[in-house]
Amino acid sequence: MDRESLLRDLGLTKYEASAYATLLKEGIIGAQELSRKSNIPVGKIYEVLSNLNNMGLVEFQRSRPRKYRAIKPGVALDNLFTKKEEDTKSELETFKLKVSELKDNFSDSNYPDHAEIKFWSTLIGEDDIVKNIKNTLDETENEILHVKSLKIKEALEKKVNCNNDINPDTILTLVTDEFIKAATSGIKIRMILPASFFVDHLNKKYSTIKDTDVRNMIAKNLEVRILECNYDFVIIDDNVVYIPIPNPLNPHGIFGEMKMFDKEYAGKLREKYDELWAKGKRTVLE
Repeated sequence: MDRESLLRDLGLTKYEASAYATLLKEGIIGAQELSRKSNIPVGKIYEVLSNLNNMGLVEFQRSRPRKYRAIKPGVALDNLFTKKEEDTKSELETFKLKVSELKDNFSDSNYPDHAEIKFWSTLIGEDDIVKNIKNTLDETENEILHVKSLKIKEALEKKVNCNNDINPDTILTLVTDEFIKAATSGIKIRMILPASFFVDHLNKKYSTIKDTDVRNMIAKNLEVRILECNYDFVIIDDNVVYIPIPNPLNPHGIFGEMKMFDKEYAGKLREKYDELWAKGKRTVLE
């Protein structure tokens, strides 16, 4: 790939890339001469040079007519990176303010009550599930009930998975991090897990938290019990349910998840969850 194409990959326009490349070749020249040698219209050349100067790629001599020279590539490209970094930070700050403003604007909107509707969607693949876990936990208002079956224990112990399977290690780490974050914010979480190494994973994360108030909040809101069972589902706020979709090519693997808004079905699963919870062995975060 030629230099001008590489410069355009960094965000320069065709004319900007051409002008800078020509200046590197020709040395110190005026705008009119640069226009001719780089095939940039005279009506555009001053705007192009001004842009390159703002990026830190070109400097000029305040003479009549002005003379221009390309800054050494190593320095110029560092300048370009710094400018891009500053612009990105500024854009993000502006975007953050707009998001805050829009949140305030939408706060008075009448969002539909999903508790009274039935709706389902499927999440296929790790990327879909990871993104949705974060979104759903952000939307959770009160409580999460989580039970994992023996299958996830077997998958982790045997490391049996196909190319399309969800990596249980990845999901376990994410769920642990997000649940601890949710517990810190006051969400009540109850987990039924099939093996003590899940609790070990939670304790490892919990032990890294030094703030006593945060630790107390997590311990208050996050309860875990150990029970080997064949049930695998999540209930959120008594109206959202997640059910794993097994992989037909791998009895130990998970292909995806189904997300359901169904208060009646969630209620039936809640009864089963309470039954399993009563059988589980208590654990303590430490």
